[in-house]
Amino acid sequence: MTDQPKKFTTKTIFNPITLITALILLIGLVLVGMVILFLGRNPAPQTGTVPEMTKIAAPTLTPKVLEPTRTPTPTATSIFFLPEGVIGVGIYVQVTGTGGSGLRMRGEPGLAGSINFSAMDAEVFLVIDGPVTADGYVWWHLEAPYDRNRNGWSAADFLTPIKDDAD
Repeated sequence: MTDQPKKFTTKTIFNPITLITALILLIGLVLVGMVILFLGRNPAPQTGTVPEMTKIAAPTLTPKVLEPTRTPTPTATSIFFLPEGVIGVGIYVQVTGTGGSGLRMRGEPGLAGSINFSAMDAEVFLVIDGPVTADGYVWWHLEAPYDRNRNGWSAADFLTPIKDDAD
């Protein structure tokens, strides 16, 4: 017998067993690729969940609050050299003699001055300005010791100086 080298023909390369084996391998590779693609993905996000984000403000320079410098305000003091019973600036007076109708506190001295409010009998005020003579009366500018906005001009006829107990 003579050994002749085998010749490769298309029949020997494309025989049915080789073709079926190659086809099975190709289908297997495609299936494995599809499994990796579909099963290897992240699951779909759950519905109804909203991602949260927290904002953190950048640090800023906080201004230092400066306490206002308090300036002393002059307090009215009794003028000690006035005789007792005399009205003057710095004296406390009490409304009297209105018969319960009250004393009109006016914006300006005189009967033509606008009425700011009425002070009742026994109400106490500090004399801050005056005297001014107008319309037959001596007028004093009075201020309530508990409210600086409650002030006005009043006739001296309805004011009684309060005795200073410091004597």
